[in-house]
Parts: sequence; C-alpha cells; structure tokens
Amino acid sequence: MIRLVPRIAPIVVTENAWAKIRDVLGNRKEYVAFLFSAEGGGCNGFNYSLGAIKKDEVDEIIKEKPPIVKNEDIELIIDPPSELLLLGTTIDYVKEDYSKKIYESKFLFKPKKDYATTCGCGTSFSPK
Repeated sequence: MIRLVPRIAPIVVTENAWAKIRDVLGNRKEYVAFLFSAEGGGCNGFNYSLGAIKKDEVDEIIKEKPPIVKNEDIELIIDPPSELLLLGTTIDYVKEDYSKKIYESKFLFKPKKDYATTCGCGTSFSPK
C-alpha cells in the first residue's frame, strides 16, 4: 500500500514579508532572489540570516536542489545545510509605527515552538 504524505511548506512567509522582499528586489535589479539561512552565533546558538542574492549565487545554490518557497515571480531559497534548523519558521515584516510601540521596520522570525526556542532579540534561536 502506498501512503501519500501531504507536502507542507518548510517555512511560512507572511504577505507583509513578501511585500518587503518584492520591494527590495524591485529596487535592485542585480538581485534575483532571497536566501534564508541559519548561521552559528548569537545568544541562543544560531542567528537567522535573510538577504538578497545575485543570479550567480542562485545558480550555485540551485545545484544543491534547495527547498524554494515562491510567491508569484519571487523566490525565497532555503539554504540546504540550514533546512532542518529553519523548519517551521515564520518570516514576517513589521513597519515602524510609534503608536504601536514599534520603533523600527524589520523582518521578524518566529520559530515553531515544537522545533526551536528563541530569546528576546528575535534573531537568535536554538533548535530543540
């Protein structure tokens, strides 16, 4: 008996985050995608890293067959060595709004509670 398991997205990207990614890529023609990865460091062991990458960088990463999350024509590539560390993470973007006590515009990363813990800085996490 063949059992089919539904494939779920490895990460969740909110509409606010997609809008900011689209804005960044639209203003910088040399960049064609975003790369989401985890790097050693921070107060909890790992830091989230999210940034625009150029075509030659994409071509090199694609050789490793990374998971790619798409929204229309925009691609967010998950760094293959970081995939298990980032599983279940939600990426959001908040705009500065003093009335809501948000004093800077930034991407926010929220790990799935079953997979990781984070500290108050919001950019550092530790897998469970």
